Order: sequence, then C-alpha cells, then structure tokens
Amino acid sequence: MKRKVIFIALLILAITNFSFALGTPDFSGTWVLNPEKSDTGLERPGAGKLPTQTITLVIKQTGTTLSVERKTSDEAATVIFKLDGTESTNKAPNGKDIKSTSTWVGSTLVTKSTMVMDEMTEQVTVVRSLSADGKVMTIQVTRQTPRGEIKQTLIYNKQ
Repeated sequence: MKRKVIFIALLILAITNFSFALGTPDFSGTWVLNPEKSDTGLERPGAGKLPTQTITLVIKQTGTTLSVERKTSDEAATVIFKLDGTESTNKAPNGKDIKSTSTWVGSTLVTKSTMVMDEMTEQVTVVRSLSADGKVMTIQVTRQTPRGEIKQTLIYNKQ
C-alpha cells in the first residue's frame, strides 16, 4: 500500500512538472478566419450560413498582455487584455466600456467579458486554444444575451 501511495505521489509530481514545462501557448501572429470550418452561430433556418467577410486578427502577446487587432474590409479595432486575471477595460463600437478578465486554464486562455448595450447586459466568454503545431487557433465564443445564448466556434489559420 505504501508503494502505491509513493508511486501515485511521484506520478502527480511528474505530470505537474510536465504541465509547467509546457508553459502557456503564444497566440502572437497574423490569423485569418476560415469560414468553411467555422460555425458563426448566424445560421437561419432554410437560409444556410450568412455571408462572412474576411476577418484578420493580428495578435501580440507578452508575458502580461494580449493585444488583438481585428481587421475587416470596413474597419479595424484593437483590444488589450491583461493576462494576470485582473480586469481590463476596452471600448465597444458604441463607445461603452467592456470589462474583461482573462485567465489561463491549462493551455487555453479564457476571457470573460461584460458589456452594457442600450440598457441590456451581455456576458461573453471567449476560449482561445492552439493546435499542437501552432498553425490553427480555435476561438469558442458563448454570448449570454437577453434574447438567449449564442455559440460560435471560429477557426483561424496562421499566416
């Protein structure tokens, strides 16, 4: 019995050390949305997916922040998230504040945001992850709105 306890303790220690050795992924780079592999959550019965424009993300990550510039043919906007779990404040297109906290959960970055839009509050959870080769980024978005929940799975390819 004593051997089992020691073996399990050593196994847990080895797994923990391996996890720390892996570190956190680096999302830095230029990423382009792959609409064929993405589920934008904008489907309408009988209409298929709505047209998707080209969306490019330029991400710069440091040890303490994640800067995301989102570019479309019409506009560009940048948001910056603190990576230490403290609150970040960015502006929505309507000029209102978006309050966010980002935390690492294993090798994924989870950002929870709250924004007030015309008397309505919207809760958004964004989970970012990278493929093993670092060439595909998956962003899972869950929006809690007064009209219900909207889920998206966005697939971006590194350029």
